Amino acid sequence: MRLVVIISILSMSLLSCQQAIFRDARKVDAELDSYRLRDAGQSVTSVEACWKKDSLLVQLIDSVLVRSNDIKIGFLNLAMSRAQYTFDRGAMKPTVAGVVQPSLRRFSKYSMDGVGNFDTQFSPNISKDQIIPEHLPDYMIGLQSSWEVDLWGKLSKRKRASALRYLATEAGQQWYITSLVSEVAGMYGQLVALDQELDILKTNIAIQNSALSLVKIQKEAGVVNESAVQQLEAQWLNSRAQEGLVLQQITELENQLRYWLNSPNKKIVRSQYPFNCSLDSTMYAQIQIDQLERRPDIRQAKLELEAQLLNKESAELALKPSLVLSGMLGVQGFRPEYLFQLPSTMAYQLIGGLTTPWLNRSALYSNINRENARWKSLDLAYQNALLKGFLEWDTQVKSLAYLQRMDQLKEREVMLTKGAIATVGTLFTTAKANYLEVLTAQQNALRSELELLEISRKRWIHAIQLYRVLGGGW
Repeated sequence: MRLVVIISILSMSLLSCQQAIFRDARKVDAELDSYRLRDAGQSVTSVEACWKKDSLLVQLIDSVLVRSNDIKIGFLNLAMSRAQYTFDRGAMKPTVAGVVQPSLRRFSKYSMDGVGNFDTQFSPNISKDQIIPEHLPDYMIGLQSSWEVDLWGKLSKRKRASALRYLATEAGQQWYITSLVSEVAGMYGQLVALDQELDILKTNIAIQNSALSLVKIQKEAGVVNESAVQQLEAQWLNSRAQEGLVLQQITELENQLRYWLNSPNKKIVRSQYPFNCSLDSTMYAQIQIDQLERRPDIRQAKLELEAQLLNKESAELALKPSLVLSGMLGVQGFRPEYLFQLPSTMAYQLIGGLTTPWLNRSALYSNINRENARWKSLDLAYQNALLKGFLEWDTQVKSLAYLQRMDQLKEREVMLTKGAIATVGTLFTTAKANYLEVLTAQQNALRSELELLEISRKRWIHAIQLYRVLGGGW
């Protein structure tokens, strides 16, 4: 029966502790949420719309965000930052510890305690049970508490600084996710472009091979010389070499994606069709630099600066006096059977101390100087983040405008060079054009097609970067 009662008491104690932990966790969440700025997010829906239509890309990004070890490390860092806030939050509250303290001591016969205790044994004012033995046991069961009163706001500043650092870590994690999404989307776009480049090379290799076969026939007929055969064959070999280079680039990009997927043999499935991410750059030409403050990396730099300012002020307040209250409450006796003879065995102690640093203040001043230098450093880092964000936005918007004009011109060029190949091919078969014209037409067509593909790839990359520059999100 006694065992059942003990187990019931322990179970109720554990349940109450768990409920207290959950309540405290909810309270921490509420406090951290109170430090957040409202409407801190920024919509980039119009930027995402042009590339989120590809379901294979969306699936790839989702898989990376779930499987990436770097993402998991970031969330663990976030958990550590949250734990640090909980620790700094608890520093403002009294600490209470349970104490079970048995001890044994013997006083010297030539000391005040020894002589006094010996004489007490003969006093008529004490009972037999109160006689102090020579070997004196002492049993103490109770609670000890200590509390530093936050006279100057030093502890509250540390708590707020810790909360801001947590939010900075959270913003840093958001920025890493945004950067990773843009990296994955950019690599996916490059892979699609390389697939298309491979198709263009294979088509041109087939065309060049046909032209080379025709030139060889014409050489045997005495229409052209060996030079024509050698130049066309050299062009054909050059195209085949480019094909190997493209395959190498595809392997590198796929392996980088496999690293993020944490799967060395994962097949990178992607669209086989050309993509188009045509954005009107004028939509983003009116963004001001203060709007860029909502970017996670800039928000992180600002939060770290605000947290460091509070740390600097807290370090300066360490020079002021500190008030610490401590106490003890419990039962005490020199025999276990006496412990619960209340109220006779009740014992307590209250202590209050006001301390101020006087000598050897150099450590405090050095800490102040260190925190002040770090604050100045973070202030410069925040200015750099703002300037970098503005220049990145300016680069992406202007580049999109330039590439849009280039794309229109290059499409016209590709159409003309393809027509030239057909025209020269017909003339060559009727001996009205020489091999140099065929060679030149093929080279121009291949070059213009690859340049148009490169422009398309750059437009994709700049659209992805604009998503990142504007703050992203997933």
